[in-house]
Amino acid sequence: MPNLATLRGPIAALALLTPTAAQFVNRATWLGNDDESFRRDFAQGTEYFLDRFGYVVAAPWHDRDLAHYGNRADFRFGSTSGTQFTVEGRLDQRIDLGSGAAFRYHVLQGENRDARFLRNELAIEYALDDSTALFAQGSLFADKSLIDVSVGAWLFRRDDDALRVMLTAVDWTSEKSEDVEYTEAPWAVMVGGAFGDTEDHRLVFELSGQLPFTQRDRELGDRLELQRWIGTVESRLRLDARDVLVTAIESEWTEKDFLPAVATDPRLEAFDRNFHQLRAEWWRDTEQPWSIGAFYTFHREDGRRELDPAADLRTRRAEWFAFLRTSWRATDRLSIEPQLLAGFVRDRFRDGTDDRDEDRFEGKINWNARWQFSPAVSLTLIVGTQIDEPAFGGGGAQFIATF
Repeated sequence: MPNLATLRGPIAALALLTPTAAQFVNRATWLGNDDESFRRDFAQGTEYFLDRFGYVVAAPWHDRDLAHYGNRADFRFGSTSGTQFTVEGRLDQRIDLGSGAAFRYHVLQGENRDARFLRNELAIEYALDDSTALFAQGSLFADKSLIDVSVGAWLFRRDDDALRVMLTAVDWTSEKSEDVEYTEAPWAVMVGGAFGDTEDHRLVFELSGQLPFTQRDRELGDRLELQRWIGTVESRLRLDARDVLVTAIESEWTEKDFLPAVATDPRLEAFDRNFHQLRAEWWRDTEQPWSIGAFYTFHREDGRRELDPAADLRTRRAEWFAFLRTSWRATDRLSIEPQLLAGFVRDRFRDGTDDRDEDRFEGKINWNARWQFSPAVSLTLIVGTQIDEPAFGGGGAQFIATF
């Protein structure tokens, strides 16, 4: 069993949760750079989600026999479209200070669909007993002008099980900003837990929310109102000695209102976004592992501009995909891990300059080569081939290390 002292809280992962999800901050407490708080072009190619699945969601056997918690470095980089290059990485380090106290350092960088971010977290934790603890943390070097301050508690942490709650004062020192002020202070909440073990049934979840707030531009007088909720859960149920059923759900809801100082400004906008993804996968855990599964993705965006209806945004996108992947060991360290994805996409898009109504088949094969330096360190190179048309299907790499 892992050392209780190394436990960290589950997060809302950048894609779907894995059993090693162990960051001790959640993304919902961060408002993003200035552009993320306003309407911006939704950066996606026609196969955005399909490409993303190919390099972000790791095969279930990648973390076999690894501890659920511990100091960890993860970096994944690759292409999500023909023009976008994405880097996702995190670093978590814990240092015992003695007398029940511990210091934590965390770095998170990446791209969350339409937001790029970089944040550093420093935290102090104090153990009340073997299963409970209090903590405080701050974003002292955040990629923005202000500081987030969080307080929370481990309600319990025993063996592989944990339950953690956190309250965050976002942009706590609001008077420091020369650009904006808050007329309604931003607060964020999070609850996350992990239960069970890989020998029977394991469940990891998080619910996090950016509570409603109002922000005003000091110079222009424009106001922004925003709230966001994110929930993720993954279940791994061992059916027998060889078979595991993996199911996962991710859901996100965001509401933004941009209120210009001048009532006749055509930028006046109400913006809503919903994103949901469900995944099921049957994993045969053998010397040559393989898995078969399916996922459903739904994405909806509405940007309504009452004074300029021609600039309204409307996005409806649904995906139904099946996938098959396996792993052949070429040498003690090198494995070939092909991955087939194929399915149906329904795409409905409207804005002031582009209309798109498409129902189409999409598919691709990722030819993955994975070099395993050790059970905790691996490098995967990815090259994709589209099967719905003769075309290059993108590529990238994953580097994952636990230390």
